[in-house]
Amino acid sequence: MRTIIMMSALLTVGLAAPAIAEDSGSRCQSGADGQTVAASEVSKGLEDLGYHVSRIEAEHGCYEVRAVNESRFPIKAVYAQATGELVQARLR
Repeated sequence: MRTIIMMSALLTVGLAAPAIAEDSGSRCQSGADGQTVAASEVSKGLEDLGYHVSRIEAEHGCYEVRAVNESRFPIKAVYAQATGELVQARLR
């Protein structure tokens, strides 16, 4: 049941992602104070949701994350480095 709920949430975000993707470059700009959220914090947040993070790459002010859930559904997510906010998520 938990897997179904998480997949539904990701799909909902994924359907909204095309609109967000156009703006992802501007949402991943560095913060005014120059501070960033550590990649380990983004990874821990996903692990707390039941995902196994296989890779995190920092690029253009974003973290690009590849992970799989307990049912082995792979996802690709983009988080803003400045805020740790989810910018885009989709199934791979």
